[in-house]
Amino acid sequence: MQPRIDHDSQPPRSFIEEARREQIVTAAVETIAEVGYHRASMARIGTRAGISRGLISYHFAGKAELIGQVLTTVYTDAAAFMVPKIDAETTPAGQLQAYIRSNLEYMRAYPARMVAVVEIVTSGGLADLPEADPGAFDQNLLSPLEQLFVAGQAGGEFRDFDVSVMARIVRSAIDAVPTALSRDPDLDIDLYLREITTAVDYATRPVRLTSEET
Repeated sequence: MQPRIDHDSQPPRSFIEEARREQIVTAAVETIAEVGYHRASMARIGTRAGISRGLISYHFAGKAELIGQVLTTVYTDAAAFMVPKIDAETTPAGQLQAYIRSNLEYMRAYPARMVAVVEIVTSGGLADLPEADPGAFDQNLLSPLEQLFVAGQAGGEFRDFDVSVMARIVRSAIDAVPTALSRDPDLDIDLYLREITTAVDYATRPVRLTSEET
């Protein structure tokens, strides 16, 4: 779900180094969520973290590497949060509902992370990452939904529709929530969850013919 950042050539880091990197990543997330991707300079991030820009450069070669780590951290953590909830469901329809629900529950728990990620992606941040493929990044987000829709259609739980288009519709509805959160920190997540799941249910459920139509 995240751009590949290759750190295989780096030596193992100490506990203190890992803790410092985590501190910097957290500061980057909070700074991007507050002022936007382009205004989140290394100096601003250092101020937020309470450390010098030079110390950030010791841990990250530049802003691109730091942003890559932000995306990796958020998507890895989000997957660990969501996957067990989705896998606990036994039907594609149930998994779809769990997919939407766990996405929004993660946003509720970590609003700044999701605001920052959407800001990075929508502001062209992926293009600044030399090892990131924006097209692959986009497809990695859509593929789980596409596969779920294919399985649901095969089992008769979903109507016949283009799975790629529907996957993009669902992701667009979910990804609009962090933007709304950035404007209203008191956003009613439960309301969004209820309306998105209801809309997606109506959009994907099989068409039931009435007795007059059969």
